[in-house]
Amino acid sequence: MTNACKIPEFTISNTAASALLTRSVAADTPLDTWPTETFRTADQEISALSDEILAAVHGDAGAAVMRVAPEGLDDHDISTLYWNFFTALFHPVPQYSSGELIYPVEVKAGAAETSHYSNSSKAGGYHTDGTLLPQLPDVAFLFGLSAATGGETLLMDVNILVKQLAEIHPAYVDELSQPVPFDVKDQMAGIKIKRQPVFTHTVNGYELRYVRMYIEQGFAAEQTPMPPGLLAAMDEFDKVSASAAESAADVLLERGVGLLWDNRRMLHGRRPFHESTSSRRLRRIYGVRGDARAN
Repeated sequence: MTNACKIPEFTISNTAASALLTRSVAADTPLDTWPTETFRTADQEISALSDEILAAVHGDAGAAVMRVAPEGLDDHDISTLYWNFFTALFHPVPQYSSGELIYPVEVKAGAAETSHYSNSSKAGGYHTDGTLLPQLPDVAFLFGLSAATGGETLLMDVNILVKQLAEIHPAYVDELSQPVPFDVKDQMAGIKIKRQPVFTHTVNGYELRYVRMYIEQGFAAEQTPMPPGLLAAMDEFDKVSASAAESAADVLLERGVGLLWDNRRMLHGRRPFHESTSSRRLRRIYGVRGDARAN
């Protein structure tokens, strides 16, 4: 597998889309009260797609692209359709302490630090989602609601990045495998800092937790200097990631296109984009395995 491993793509037919819309969500439903119960359907196409998508996310690609024809569907239809499909696969979890289960990823002036990336037009900034939460989400899902002319989402496999980093200097991998302070941005009651490693080695390979800004702010909150070895390791990891991003798998999240990925394994970011006459509008969902949805 290379960084440019093609992400499998799956098309949701109009018939399957109609089946996915059989559970309605009121348009004025608050973002923190969307239905988290498993979406169940007897539709055979959806069942087959679910199996194939899970195999892709848990397999070599670490991700899956989904496409639905947006004609005749408004924004809420697309959101409902993808929400129901997601809940057939995973259990959705809140993205912030404010409880949002489905979150608008859109450029906003004066974006809060907790949304410094998702509410901006920043490129690069390769990271893992949900490092400030009590539990790291197993998967993340983004889907588009607008026409897109840039801002492709990039995915890179942490196992490949770790291998490349080890070839430069094995001590860097050891350094990033030690617990470091992450500022949780007031997302965990009574807790300012959570100590966790960037790399965690498991029987299935490496898991990743990385947002450089939160680590730097964690050390600042502890009023301790960052160890030189850790600083060097993060600098080199950022260089390796930036180099890998040049040939990384990328997905343009146009209207009706969704991208689901293994959030514990895949580092992600995006290419540059500029808004002119229209805004780039995405929706994001986090999930964990559970309720026998993803065995």
